[in-house]
Amino acid sequence: MKIQCLVVDDEPLAREGIANYVRQVDFLELAGTCSSAIEANNLLGTMQVDLIFLDIEMPKLSGLAFVQSLSNPPMIVFSTAYPDHALKGFELDVLDYLVKPVSFERFLKAANKAKERHKLAAGPAEETEKESEYFFIKTDKKLLKIKFSEIEFIEGLKDYVKIHTSSGFNLALVNLKNIESKLPENNFFRVHKSFIVSMDKITSLEGNFLTLGKQEIPIGKEYKDRFYEKLITKKIISR
Repeated sequence: MKIQCLVVDDEPLAREGIANYVRQVDFLELAGTCSSAIEANNLLGTMQVDLIFLDIEMPKLSGLAFVQSLSNPPMIVFSTAYPDHALKGFELDVLDYLVKPVSFERFLKAANKAKERHKLAAGPAEETEKESEYFFIKTDKKLLKIKFSEIEFIEGLKDYVKIHTSSGFNLALVNLKNIESKLPENNFFRVHKSFIVSMDKITSLEGNFLTLGKQEIPIGKEYKDRFYEKLITKKIISR
């Protein structure tokens, strides 16, 4: 599973520069970007974040103060134009410290450190397999465990998603693209700009619509070809 990254910097060019570096590394995935530590703090409760590329000198709340405020911070890589903060950064057990302007070579070195630490944190392969059976979402001010096997389909509602399961549904403040990245690719497929379905829960298919139990879901034109390719890999039996 890819390392979910958040880029936090009040300077647009610096923020987009690091974001572009993230997009070039295959084991990293850009979960989002923020222009302030306050914005990042608000986002942390709504999405999975494994690694933050964090500027230090920001208005209202500095990167240092932000990290100190977190009880269980993800991996942190500081990026700053001021090298004199390095000692304080390492006192906070940050993963790495990048001095602007950041070259891709130096960025990649930090990314590889994150990969190794992430692998160690995952533990034995058996434990990783168990953890891959579920994820947590924030809903109604609490974290709710959702098992992949119970999901029937997920509906995108602007800034929210509605996760339909065998026992009902739950709303979460997260967009459809972010939650799609957490789902096992072998069993979930986005069939429409607003719908992701569990392939195992599909009961029938006719024209541009599929059925899951009593629920009919449209198949978008831009997703149709790839969806049928996915069905073929599921071994359609015909005469």
